[in-house]
Amino acid sequence: FFKGTGIGRFLRAYYLLNGFAVGTYVYARTTALYGADPNTTDFLFEWEKNAFSSLTILLVVKSVRTLTLDSFVSDFFMYGKSTILLLTFFMDVRLFSWYLILFSILFLMVPQPFYEGPEAITYLTPATYDELVVGKEQKSGEKGPRWLVEFYASWSPPCVHLEPIFAQLSVKYSSDNLQFAKMDLGRWPRIAKEFNISIAGTSKQLPTLIMFENGKELGRIPHIFADNSVARGRYRKADLIKAFDLDHEGAALSAIAKKEAKKDKKGNNKKTK
Repeated sequence: FFKGTGIGRFLRAYYLLNGFAVGTYVYARTTALYGADPNTTDFLFEWEKNAFSSLTILLVVKSVRTLTLDSFVSDFFMYGKSTILLLTFFMDVRLFSWYLILFSILFLMVPQPFYEGPEAITYLTPATYDELVVGKEQKSGEKGPRWLVEFYASWSPPCVHLEPIFAQLSVKYSSDNLQFAKMDLGRWPRIAKEFNISIAGTSKQLPTLIMFENGKELGRIPHIFADNSVARGRYRKADLIKAFDLDHEGAALSAIAKKEAKKDKKGNNKKTK
């Protein structure tokens, strides 16, 4: 009930505790301003009106660009808590301090949960990357499948937000000729250097998705230009399908597989005769 893409996932600790923490602002504000000077309350009311108007506009813009409902809720918590800290700083320094401590504890102790629904993904180590993704062709002349690999870091919110989308794509498009995989760059930083992926806290390259054919890179998101500048990554499901041509790739690979199956069938029939 708490896993997958169902509504039950929003009943987990991250969503309940952060929602409760943001919701306490109404009570905390009323208590802090009880008996305050009318001029002070009028001043704070103007600040609140401007702050919440800006927050609403920001969330509307985010809702257009958001990857999933999970990422939108995460953005709501982040910007909502920032707004509360700003308002309480002008309202009551003690209240500001309490909220700062509360939000810090939630950030450190209650991270956003990972996706735990259906997937068809292989989790790679450097050894299994060499064995599976580099492929058989370079070693034995046999042609292996293509691999779409997500290089991620478990602490990165954009990587967490991409998880359900990548999992859904893996379930829909994986086959004997197209495989999906992930590699944790937090555990294997050497791999990050090998593929020129920055894993700094401000990196725009997390996550990075690369399509391989027999160990050779065919394309990646986000793209790296010749001057080492990084393009803005587009990670919506439709963007990934289009960028890696998954619909055409899946259809083409299925046709090849069927063709090979027919050849094998004919060969078997000839042997039996």
